[in-house]
Amino acid sequence: MKPQFHIPLLSGLVVIAGCALFVPQETLYLRSAQGHASQADVKQRLGAPLVTTSGQAGESVWVYQVREEEPASRWTSTGLWCDEYVLTFDPQAVLREWTHRSYFHGGERMPTYCVPNGYQSKS
Repeated sequence: MKPQFHIPLLSGLVVIAGCALFVPQETLYLRSAQGHASQADVKQRLGAPLVTTSGQAGESVWVYQVREEEPASRWTSTGLWCDEYVLTFDPQAVLREWTHRSYFHGGERMPTYCVPNGYQSKS
């Protein structure tokens, strides 16, 4: 390879590695846990869920919300990042599916909801 081809390749690798640094810890854990982690494993790692419910097919649904205040600066106002994780466990209590949604509440410090149209219990 010629030297000029190394620069774009290395730049691309740096960008990919840099993006990996900003993936939330909860997301990294859930990616590795899907398909084999039990409810006890998840609770030990993430703590108690905010909401727990069950579905008609015997599955359990757990909802976690992670809120993080964004400090103000000279150019931005204070706000709050809210991440909502919805986890689905099969009847044997194994993590099968999960979703993640993130929302920034600009200027709000105590919003009444985490993400627009977030998880709504069907019961």
